[in-house]
Amino acid sequence: MNLKQQAKNSFFWSILIQLSSQIIGFVVSIILARQLLPKDFGVIGLVTIFIVIGRVIIDGGMTSSLIRNKEVSQKDYSTVFIINIFVALFFYIITYLSAPLISNFFKVPELIKLLRVYSIVFILSSLTLVQSTRLNKNLQFKTQFKLAFPSLIISSLISIWMAYNGFGIWSLVYKEIIFAGLASLQIWIYAKWTPSMVFDYKCFKYHFNYGYKLLLTDLFSKIFSDSYLIVIGKFFSTTQLGLFTRATTMVELPNSIIFNSINRVMFPLLANINEDDERLKSVYRRIISTVSFIVVPVLILMAVLAKPLFIFLLTEKWVGAVPYFQIVILSGMISPLQSYNLNICKVKGRSDLVLKLSFFEYGLITIGIFCGFWFGIYGLLWSLVFVSIAKVVITSFYAGILINYTPKQQFLDVYSPFLYCTISALPVYFLNVFYFYGFSNNLSILLLGASVFVSSYFFMSYLFKNEIFFSGVNAIKSKILKTNSNL
Repeated sequence: MNLKQQAKNSFFWSILIQLSSQIIGFVVSIILARQLLPKDFGVIGLVTIFIVIGRVIIDGGMTSSLIRNKEVSQKDYSTVFIINIFVALFFYIITYLSAPLISNFFKVPELIKLLRVYSIVFILSSLTLVQSTRLNKNLQFKTQFKLAFPSLIISSLISIWMAYNGFGIWSLVYKEIIFAGLASLQIWIYAKWTPSMVFDYKCFKYHFNYGYKLLLTDLFSKIFSDSYLIVIGKFFSTTQLGLFTRATTMVELPNSIIFNSINRVMFPLLANINEDDERLKSVYRRIISTVSFIVVPVLILMAVLAKPLFIFLLTEKWVGAVPYFQIVILSGMISPLQSYNLNICKVKGRSDLVLKLSFFEYGLITIGIFCGFWFGIYGLLWSLVFVSIAKVVITSFYAGILINYTPKQQFLDVYSPFLYCTISALPVYFLNVFYFYGFSNNLSILLLGASVFVSSYFFMSYLFKNEIFFSGVNAIKSKILKTNSNL
């Protein structure tokens, strides 16, 4: 199978994993949000901060080293596996002992039990990191889908049952623990790899020397990106934190399906052509152009119809999240491009540059929070947008140098969806403000508004002869012709 066909096949299964995970997860979160209170999601948002940080530390950046290196032995895999287990056990103990201190800091008593139970996922996840890495490295996303899908379904159903039977916030906690446990069990059965009880110091040193820079990068990135959650959780109410987390979750849905699906394939794919700068640049340009063409209109449409969307999905008790959502979504449209640019640095072996860019990012976040905090919650949200813009500009400059792809060229490759969407959003906005005012049927508003927007967006794409649009049309035509010829 050639690289192009392998990429298509991998992308299909990768996006199917993300699609099933995000759509099912989104539907489940909607069901749970209708049953639980914004405060519950605010509290679980605080717990998630420490869970995410723990997972980054357990990974240690060494799985990226395993993917990047073309020749990896059983000794390499086993060494990283053993390190993951010991780090997971150590971090679980630290979290268990520090839970009372964390609870006192945020003045949320229930954090003690929640942290001590939820952090079991550290151990469960560490058992599968290397197996998942092997599957990623070999682009075996079909196998990953077969493992993840049943775990997702079972854990989701149990979580819904718990929510409707009075378990409250614990339904959110056990959903993740059950998923991690089932996924771990299945991957040991079906991944066809078992570790050798061998620890090689040279292997550890080699992968650690590459991975620790990524570890520091990811660790500080998570801490600083979650600093908004920490500040809101500390100085504002858990209800406001719950509204903020719900707003960001809604923004991340299309990003997770498209951006993250491609990201799973992108790193191992680009790592295979990291010595051919022209080819690397060509593939990268195509990726960001296509993703922007798909994701940007989805996010802008959601922003324009945010109020009927939230009321229809979550009921009136979540309408306070609408203005948060409409601000945060501006960041969501551009910030994933930073991750793509950092991937270029990684595949070129410049983990040192990733680390330096990340420290610059942390400075921006610190300044943004300090300046925005004095203007309340909305000041913090707008600072998040400005910081995201600055991060994308800086990373596009330095990553562009590595493959001769300037920020100006990157802008020209992605600006058209923003232009088309701005024009397409205007009639929907005026319909929503003037014509739909007083309508009680939110589903009708959403369907009519989406129809007007999509029709306008496709018309603009056709009018300005957008390359991605016509490539998609031609691909659909070819598929139809091929199907008809086989009948």
